[in-house]
Amino acid sequence: MSEQTMQKGLLIAGGLLGLGLLGYVLFRDKEETVEDTEFTIVEESKSENEDKPTPVKKVIPVVEIKPIVSLEKEKKAIVNKPEVLPEPNDDFPLKSGSKGERVYQLRVYLLKNHGAAKGIITDEFDAITEERVLRLYKVKEVSEQLFNERKMGKIKKQQKDGRKEKH
Repeated sequence: MSEQTMQKGLLIAGGLLGLGLLGYVLFRDKEETVEDTEFTIVEESKSENEDKPTPVKKVIPVVEIKPIVSLEKEKKAIVNKPEVLPEPNDDFPLKSGSKGERVYQLRVYLLKNHGAAKGIITDEFDAITEERVLRLYKVKEVSEQLFNERKMGKIKKQQKDGRKEKH
């Protein structure tokens, strides 16, 4: 063997030895050294004159019991009045709560001419629609005049039968 080959071999062996030593130092289990200590156990004797613990008195909370009311009296006391909601319609002016074909046409008009709106286009005049109308036209309700001026009624609701069209 030549001297260069021998030097390379020794260099590699030295490097491996160094890595092994470094790995040992870093990853070895650290042994905890326990020093021998002397323990002295001292027992204390109990004196007979020691005070005995006094019993603790438990406080029981008092619960007020109310008389049971018969169901008939309770039914008379509770009266449920159902809220009467106005029948949704699409009569003018279109406002919050309106529902129908004209509201659908308004929402499609807003989508086509003023950008995308959140949600699905439905036939309900909801808070989003009210906010968009207020922002764009500075009114809370869409009058018949505004509806006709902007030609919002030209849009017809598309009926889909659920089948895909063939291209």
